[in-house]
Amino acid sequence: MNVTLDVTYKIIRYILQSKNREFTQSEIHKNTGSSLGRINEVVQWLLSRNFVEKTKGKYYVLNPSGILSLFPLYRNMNDLCVYSIQLRGDKDKIIENLPKESVLCLDSALDHYSKYFRSDRICMYHKNPDLIKKRFEPYSGGIIKLEIYKPDMRLSKDQKNGITSKLRTIIDMTCDGKTYVAKDLFEDLWGIKFG
Repeated sequence: MNVTLDVTYKIIRYILQSKNREFTQSEIHKNTGSSLGRINEVVQWLLSRNFVEKTKGKYYVLNPSGILSLFPLYRNMNDLCVYSIQLRGDKDKIIENLPKESVLCLDSALDHYSKYFRSDRICMYHKNPDLIKKRFEPYSGGIIKLEIYKPDMRLSKDQKNGITSKLRTIIDMTCDGKTYVAKDLFEDLWGIKFG
């Protein structure tokens, strides 16, 4: 099952964000507008692979990290990177000068959420990389790496104030092969602790 398809992703996103890791199919329908048939198909598929279990009138997410591991099968952040440049200057100043429609992702979003993780890489989603090229090429040649990614899955419900949500940040880091650096977010969202 391709978890990156729009309708499937809406359902999976709702399941992964469900309070206390519990949900019902009718809650998903009410909150996502997805058809009951498609919701049932996704939930049954997750059940058959032991990612969720059925309890009294509800479903419980057993393995959020297992569900997350499905995303890199259909999505690779290297393939989504449309522009990369090394910049001179201060990282915070560069971020301040990004166009307002930019959405920080990957390392930059994790910098925002994590108590421990810090990176010298600035990562963002933007629909118009040419705008970024024009703005920042005069400052090339430094040590701050700016990477622009094309948004392949809807961002409207996955970002706030120009930063990807915690869930989307984990998904992106998983698709970048760096799930381990998002351990703070696993604990925040699902209470999962890594050694």
